Amino acid sequence: MPVISVDWWKGNDRAQRQELVEELTACVSRIAGCPEDAVTVIVRDVETDHWGKGGVLADALLAGAVSRPGPQDTGGQQP
Repeated sequence: MPVISVDWWKGNDRAQRQELVEELTACVSRIAGCPEDAVTVIVRDVETDHWGKGGVLADALLAGAVSRPGPQDTGGQQP
């Protein structure tokens, strides 16, 4: 059955992970027409110094060490 993989920046707490798992499970179950217990969600917390976008590591983007040419992905976190 459906397996959902989420990679996001480290820093979200257990309550946020639980809410994410609940919401994704409900949505996929509804759309796929399968029972919720058939849906698997894998959440991976990634350190910002292991996440790059546009050739720049996210920790540098968050620190403002690099000028940003346009909107950047913030991995669900507020910069």
